[in-house]
Amino acid sequence: MKRTMVTAGVMVLVLSAFAFGGGQKEQSATPGVTADQILVGYTMPMSGPLGYIGSQTAYGIEAVFKKYNDEGGIYGRKLKLITYDSGMDAAQALANYRKLVLEDHVFCVLFGFSNFVRPAYPFLSEHKVPWLFPMAPPEDMIFPAHKYLFSLFETTGTQVKVMAKWIVEQGRYKRLGVVYGDSASGQTGLEALKKAIEGTSVQLVAAEAIKNDAVSAAVQVAKLSQAKPDMVVIIGMVHAPAALTVKEIKKVGLKTDIMLGMPISGRIILQMLKGTDVNGLYGAWWGAVQWPSSASTETAQMKAMRELLWKDYPNVWKPNDPESNVGGTVEHALSVEVFVHALKLAGKNLTREGLMKALESLKNYDTGKGSTATFSPTRHEGVDGGYILKVVNGDWTADSNWIDLGLK
Repeated sequence: MKRTMVTAGVMVLVLSAFAFGGGQKEQSATPGVTADQILVGYTMPMSGPLGYIGSQTAYGIEAVFKKYNDEGGIYGRKLKLITYDSGMDAAQALANYRKLVLEDHVFCVLFGFSNFVRPAYPFLSEHKVPWLFPMAPPEDMIFPAHKYLFSLFETTGTQVKVMAKWIVEQGRYKRLGVVYGDSASGQTGLEALKKAIEGTSVQLVAAEAIKNDAVSAAVQVAKLSQAKPDMVVIIGMVHAPAALTVKEIKKVGLKTDIMLGMPISGRIILQMLKGTDVNGLYGAWWGAVQWPSSASTETAQMKAMRELLWKDYPNVWKPNDPESNVGGTVEHALSVEVFVHALKLAGKNLTREGLMKALESLKNYDTGKGSTATFSPTRHEGVDGGYILKVVNGDWTADSNWIDLGLK
């Protein structure tokens, strides 16, 4: 399925001192860039159980593009988005990327699901297409940095390091149990956790894998129960198996704290756990606590973006409805703002190399999400820290200060 959206642009700013885009004399020499347009590609699951993620993220892109297009575009160029539904099929995603590059001739691609990254990147790299901000890319695709791949979403390994740092520093957890996704991401998370607690007082006492399409977590939790953990970490998976695991832990009465990894520590998981005791449930996040949390640290940028999404898409998110999952899309839309900022820095003579150099120039850039991003030619993971959250009175609230890993 193809969906074409003509959307946002920016108020023209003269940033000649930061113009990285020189080199090509003719605008048409850069695919996807004309005198009046920048063409951007996108493929995500837009149908099936996770279709809401892809569809709502596309709406977030559209809202930001429209905002800037209404102001005249990026140096007079309007941003135009072409989207394709991939489902959860990595092969279909690759076919979509091929179409976006070879037929639609896009300038760059935005977002993308984590299990798309490994099969699709070699093709995009071969054609020198920048790929911005896929969700939780594999560790070895970011470390070392791959030239055309940039992440604002932390790798699973970085997420786990944030969680492990907090767990160790608490001093009250000694026996750690893990339920991890039966996938490359889950395995990466498990290995990162093992390494992060080496030489500490925290011992890994059990680790159980669960599939994304699991209908029960009884076997995994039964094995955890035998090990008597005082903290269970749930990492490297999507919402459904994570919710199954939490429910089963509560059902059998296992006396343990529970911590959810990024990005499942949000509103959706609480909706899926409705009717389950979630007080004391911990999570991790790479920025400010999302609306409508009672002790929200929502930034001014997040609030403005939430209101923009409500205005543009009242049929997708009901304004002021606390059950409306607008928070995740706010974060994705603010990632698009980082992309727009890099386009402005790249200058009027826009090239792919200019865009990448502009991104690599960002140092402690305010993402608007309660975090900062730093890139360089050797660092393509922008955000390298996070907050620990806790469910209090049925909603998430921040339980730590910013945990900075200090990655280079």
